[in-house]
Amino acid sequence: MFVRWSPPHIIALILTVLIAALVLWLGSRMQERGRFRLCRVLGGIVLFQLVSEFIWRACVDDYGPWQYNLPLHFCSFMSVFAFIALWWRVRWVCAIVYFGVLVGSIQGLITPAMADGYPSMAFFVFFIAHSLLLIVALAIPVLLGWRARGWDDVKTLLIMDAYVLLVHPINLWLNTNYGYTMGAPIPGTLLDYLGPAPWYYLWAQLPVLAMLRLLMLPVHDKTED
Repeated sequence: MFVRWSPPHIIALILTVLIAALVLWLGSRMQERGRFRLCRVLGGIVLFQLVSEFIWRACVDDYGPWQYNLPLHFCSFMSVFAFIALWWRVRWVCAIVYFGVLVGSIQGLITPAMADGYPSMAFFVFFIAHSLLLIVALAIPVLLGWRARGWDDVKTLLIMDAYVLLVHPINLWLNTNYGYTMGAPIPGTLLDYLGPAPWYYLWAQLPVLAMLRLLMLPVHDKTED
């Protein structure tokens, strides 16, 4: 059973921070070509992790019926976008990954939605996946040199809203909870303070937009000023 803020949880968070700091420090000391190669390696690792995770899910019974194991979680989409951003440096995709991960996916590290704790395989798969996304989100401005422009943060919010609107009918059809439109994944998340599902996403718009605006500050393209 996973226990939030238990020693394994805290250690996993500390390792995530240390590895992210090491990758960014090493990358920042490289020439431009070396940084781009490092980013492509990170992108390949993210894609490999995503594919291998769902192959593993299909081979074990830990995650229940097939409809619970489709790559429809928000973090799965972020992994695909992360690969595209790191390999081809598409500007708007970089914006989605930076803002989407630091607002949405990072919540998974803080309040993990899992039943099995350390040392289960699910524990390692979960933290590896979410830690990789955090590293990628930080690498995009630090190593790729991407900078936010215009209304990149608002556009990302609209894309996140579109994801919720698209995945909710799927949840109703399959009786699943992708994107947590049917209810908070576990007690004690931020969603618990915003009312019932799926309406808590409506009330979350302003707080999320405020967070996106704050995340815009350190990566804003000053040439637009």
